[in-house]
This record gives sequence, C-alpha cells and structure tokens, in this order.
Amino acid sequence: MQFKSLKTRIAFIFLTLMLVIQIISAVVLRNNIQQNARDTVHSNLIVGEKIFLNILQQNGENLSQAAKILAADFGFRQAISSHDYETILSALNNYQDRIGANVAMYSSPNGDNIVTTTNVSKQEAAPELAALIKEAQAKGDSRQFRIIRSHTYQLVAVPVKAPLTIGWIVMGFEIDSALAKKLNKLTNLEVTFISHSPSLDKNTQKLNKNAVVQGANHTKDSASLGELVSTDQVDFGTRLLPIFDDGHQSLVVELKSSVEMAMAPYKALEKNLLILTILSVVVFTIVIFYVSKRLSSPITELAEKAKQLESGNYKINIKNKRVDEIGQLGKAFNSMSEAIASREQSISKLAYWDEMTQLPNRIAFMQKLKSIMSDARNEPVSVIMMNLNRFKQINNVLGHTTANEILRVVANRIQESARNPYSPVSISYVARLGGDEFAIIITKTSTHLVLEMVTDLVKYLEAPVEVSEQLVDISASIGIASYPEHAENDEQLLARTEIAMQVAKSRQAGVVVFEPSFDASSKVNLSLATDLKIAITQHHFQLFVQPKVNLKTGEVWSLEALIRWMHPEKGCIFPDQFIPFAEQTGHIQKISLMMLNLAAGYSALWRSKGIDLPIAVNLSTRDLIDQNLPKKIMAILKTHHLNTDALSLEITESAIMDDPQRALQTLEELAGIGFKLSIDDFGTGYSSLAYLKKLPVSELKIDKSFVLKMTEDRDDIKIVRSTIDLAHNFNLKVVAEGIENMESWDLLKYLGCDFGQGYFISRPMPADKFVSWLDEWKAKAHKTAA
Repeated sequence: MQFKSLKTRIAFIFLTLMLVIQIISAVVLRNNIQQNARDTVHSNLIVGEKIFLNILQQNGENLSQAAKILAADFGFRQAISSHDYETILSALNNYQDRIGANVAMYSSPNGDNIVTTTNVSKQEAAPELAALIKEAQAKGDSRQFRIIRSHTYQLVAVPVKAPLTIGWIVMGFEIDSALAKKLNKLTNLEVTFISHSPSLDKNTQKLNKNAVVQGANHTKDSASLGELVSTDQVDFGTRLLPIFDDGHQSLVVELKSSVEMAMAPYKALEKNLLILTILSVVVFTIVIFYVSKRLSSPITELAEKAKQLESGNYKINIKNKRVDEIGQLGKAFNSMSEAIASREQSISKLAYWDEMTQLPNRIAFMQKLKSIMSDARNEPVSVIMMNLNRFKQINNVLGHTTANEILRVVANRIQESARNPYSPVSISYVARLGGDEFAIIITKTSTHLVLEMVTDLVKYLEAPVEVSEQLVDISASIGIASYPEHAENDEQLLARTEIAMQVAKSRQAGVVVFEPSFDASSKVNLSLATDLKIAITQHHFQLFVQPKVNLKTGEVWSLEALIRWMHPEKGCIFPDQFIPFAEQTGHIQKISLMMLNLAAGYSALWRSKGIDLPIAVNLSTRDLIDQNLPKKIMAILKTHHLNTDALSLEITESAIMDDPQRALQTLEELAGIGFKLSIDDFGTGYSSLAYLKKLPVSELKIDKSFVLKMTEDRDDIKIVRSTIDLAHNFNLKVVAEGIENMESWDLLKYLGCDFGQGYFISRPMPADKFVSWLDEWKAKAHKTAA
C-alpha cells in the first residue's frame, strides 16, 4: 500500500508500530497475568496449607491449655477423687463452652469410668479413648485425630495427676464443615475433608465445597499435589494434604483454587487496555507524541508492578495523578495489592491478637513468656495476673456492651501505666488472657519493686469508669510470682501466678505474692473438702448460738445460730475453714437446711419451756437463688409445729450482689410469708443505697470490724454513727457485732444502737448450754438492778 502523503505514511507507520507494540504488550501482559494467576493459585494452595496446619496447631494449643488448666483445678481433681461425676460433667461442659470445643471427655486410668459431654456413648468412646491415651503415653504426644461415630475429631489427651495419674481429660474440635468454611473465609479456597474408617460406608460421594467426605478411599495418587485439574471447563489448582493415617483411619484435606477466580482482578486491566488502544487510534494524528509518551510509561510501570505482585511483594504503590482509564488501572493495582496485604495481616492478627482490647491474646502471651524465659539466664522475671472483681455482676446488671467497654478502659489504663516514666519498673509485655483476666510480664527487677508498681497500678485502676453516663467502680484481684524465686519454667511460673491470684480473690486481699505454702494448703483443702461430704451424711455438725441483747435494757432479745464441724480427727473446725468449700462444691444448701432444721428443733424445745426467742440463721448465695427455698423452710417449720416468728434469716451484702434480681425475688417471697430478714456484716460488701432501699429487710447488723476498736478510732465512730442513722432513716433496727467491753456497750447505747452481741455478752456456746446461760444472765441482771 502506497500513500502520497508523508504525513499519512508517518501516521500509518507510527499507527502500525503503535498497534504492534500494543498487541505485543497485551499478549505479554496477558501471558504474565495468566502465569501470575497460576502461580497465585499455587501460592494460595501452599498458604492455605500453612494456614490450615496453623489452625490445627492453634486448636491443639487451645485444647491442651484448657485441658491442663482443668487438670490442675483442685475442685476438678476433688470431684474425680470423690467420683462426683455430675461435677466432672459440669466442669467439662464449662471448659468446653469456654474454648468453643465440640467434645470434652473424662476417662479413668483403666477406662472403666467415662464421662462425655456429647451424645457419644461410652461403648463408642471407650476403644478410641483407650487408643488415644495409650498412644499419648507411648509417644508423649497428646494431640491426635480420631473418627468417632462417623465424626472426625482433633483431640488432646492430658493426664490428671494428684500426684499419680487419676484420670485423663480429652478435649477436641470436630473436623467438619464449620472448619472448612472458616478456612474458606480465610483463604478463599474450596476445602474438602476426606476421611476413611472401617466403620464408614466405602462408597464415597464427593460433596460441594466446604464439605466433609467420609468413607473415601482417597490417596495421593488420586491427584498430584498442586496439579491443575479441569472440571466443567474451569481450571482448578488442587493440593492434597494428608492429616493422619494410622492404618485403619485416615483424613486427607483437598484444597482447590480456581484459576479463573485468580484472574478476575485482571479483567479490568484487559478492558482498560482495549479502550486505551481504540482511543490511541482516534487521536493519534493530533497527540501522537503525547499519547505515545503517556502510554509507554504507565504500561511499563504496570508490567513491573505485576511482576512484583507475582513475586509476593504486596507493598507496591503506583504513584499516578491521572484520572483517565490508565489512572484508574493504577488505582486498581494499588487497591488490589493493599487488599491482599491487609488480608494476610488480618490472618496473622487473628491468631495472636485480641480485637476488643487491642492487646495480645493468651497464645501470644505464652509465646512471649517462653521466649523471655529462654533468654532469662537466671535474671528475674515476674508475671502479674489480674482478675476484675464483680465483673460477672457488672455484666449481668449493666449488659455486655458496658462490660466490654470497661474491659477496654482497663486495657488502656494498664498500657498507660506501662508507659509511666516514673514507674519503679519497666513493663515488658501486657496481654488479655481471656474474659476479665489480664497478665503482665516484668523483667530484670525485684519482687519488692514489682509490688510498688502494682500498688500504683491498683490506685490507677480504682478510679471510677464513666460508661453510659454512669460511674462504675472497678477493682482487681492480683497475683504475683517470680522466676527463679517461685518457679523453674514458664508454665510453672504462670500456674503459680494464677494460684496467687485465686488466693487474692478468695481472701479479698487485693494483691498477693505467691508463697510455697499455697500449694501445700491446696492439698490440705482438697482433703478437707472430701471429708466435708462425709460429715454431711454422718451429721458431724453441731449447733452453737450467740445471744443478742437490748442495749438499753440488757434483756436477751434473740439468738444467732452458728455452726461448728466436729471432725473426728481434727476436732472443732470453724465455718471460715469449710464454708468456702461447701459453696464451691454445692454442699452449702444441704448445710443451710440442716442448720434451719437444728435451729427449729431447739426453738420448739425452748418454747415448750417458756423461752420464746427467735433464732437467726445465715443464708448463702446459693440459698438465695433457690426459688424453692421458702417452701423448704416452711416444710421445716411445719415439721416442728412452729410459725415464721420462730426463725429469722440473715444474708450478707456479697450474697445479695452475686445475683441481685433472683436474690431480691427470693427475699420478697420470704418477707411476704412473715420472715424477719437482716443484712449481716453491713459495710464490708458492695451493695448500694439503691439496693438497700429495695430489700425487704427489718434489721441491719454492723460488722465487728467497725466496732472492735471504735473506742480508740474516731473514724470508726463516724462510720458506726452514720450507719445507725442510715438504718433508722430506713426504719431498720440496728445490731452491733463485736462488743468486747463495757465501754463499747455504753458508746453504742449512746449512739442509739438497738441491739448488740459479742464476747462481752457471751461467746458462742453449744445450743444445749443456752438455757443455763440464760438463767445466769437473768440472775446477774436482777442482781445488778437490785
């Protein structure tokens, strides 16, 4: 073809050259895109495999950690020792729900006693548990896979030792469609689990993506790793990952990624290139140089970025201020690389980060502690564990949203404390272990300085938190343990820190440093809790009473019933030594009913002798949430032919605040049928005036801690005076505990207190000694009056 015009010929040549270049660039770019898509598929399969194995590893660590914590729980070991299978099942259910496990089981060492939280029968679970435990003992590896009742599980077996092995805890996650969907969400891969067991149907039917295929005789020969397979004209990359194969059971994971899906982000690129070519032909003669320059630069940059993206560099950034199609193409590349980088970062963060508080989670904390301990070289390492007090009540009363906001505030305060330049120590690591538990690692410092830092932290935490236009007081129970003073390794250090924290919580001591005696006392307490069950069945308890007198007249007004455990070997055991175990094990309700029955019996006996004095019996938290408690008490009164005025009921502030709504409902019903109610130990709990106003009580008892030294401490006098005035304003009678001298009696009488009890009046005495004491008291009062 000949052109008369040079301009046309030049235009034709440049147009042809441009078209050739565009075509070659398009072909090269398309080939690169296709190759990149295939490489991306292959890379996605490898990444998917790593993520899946990481999920299995994390699941295994979560299962192992939960099982170890449960195995170390003294209450659980006590339940095993006492063959309390209901408590064992309850504990298994609690820990299963806590970590979201699908199955939790307990097996005795010889396998004759099995407790399971699922509908798997003992006969079905026994052989697999036996094999699992045997292999864990032989290989030392407690993480295994098993197919039970057509379901595949990732299981962890942990021995329960005291100190010999008294049983095994088995926890597991099911390898099911939920796990497949989770993996699909993280990796965009189609996931199929292929399991084989002699108990399953040999005819395998392959399901859709995210399915679990059972009974398949599937091996690596079925498809090569990373092989490109064409199905219905759609190319897929396939990767087979054998999980386990013990000869008669096996599990294989098939990961698939669509090449077409991998190429989808590049469709816009091809479309924009086509548009660019057409526009170049139309405007070539006018802006050939401008267009050629503008076209070559971005295309070259796009090709380079595509190669970087292909090599795994997702931090590419195309700097382009253009607003045309090429500019949009550059933005598309930037958005795509940012999206891929963000997804990888999210996957990593999900495994080691707590989204709500923006703190590391338990897994990250354990890894950090292990790393620090491995590098410690006998240098001090301290761990601080804190558990928020009354968080359950805050959650129940104010709701999850407010409770979560409080957790975020606490996390921020701990982090701010860590950045305090005036702190005596430097905080190395802060994490949220779960729930309302936080942990701190401090290195290269003494326990004394750690205590100074914790004291400052406690003051900082105790500042009220304003949430939803209301102030909430917060406090924490804190345990401290240090390496090498208290522990030899990271696991022991964390365990002993938790023991110290539990001691702080039970004692309401605020901050407690671990002591070796804590472990020994745990063994003694475990033995004591075991004896408690026997004591209830064999009636080893005795009723003691302590009189209350009218401070103005000296007349005996009523009695308080107290319990003593007459242990056949250890002698008399006081309530503060065994009541906590009774509350933890659920025996407190039996003890309360026994106390009510004994008090009613003595009341009936004394009334027959003309002694008409009501007896006050203490109720626990578990009693107050028992909706049938009023009926049970009325049945006891009916047995002894008594009315409701024979007994009065005392409740503590803390018992009310554990579950205010249900407690208030029970108290209102008791008051409605005629029982007189009293608040015991007032001033030591967490109740507010709002609850005091709602409670149907007629009496308030001032705790002895405010009375014992009131003759020496003006602040105690102010507290007692204010409490008496407050009670009288609510039309309540006031009883002062802890009167130990005549000066206290006279001062309380002057302040307007109604009644009193204490060692000055009488120490607690066996109930069968009360009549003779009463005669002596009346004779003494008559002599004094004369």
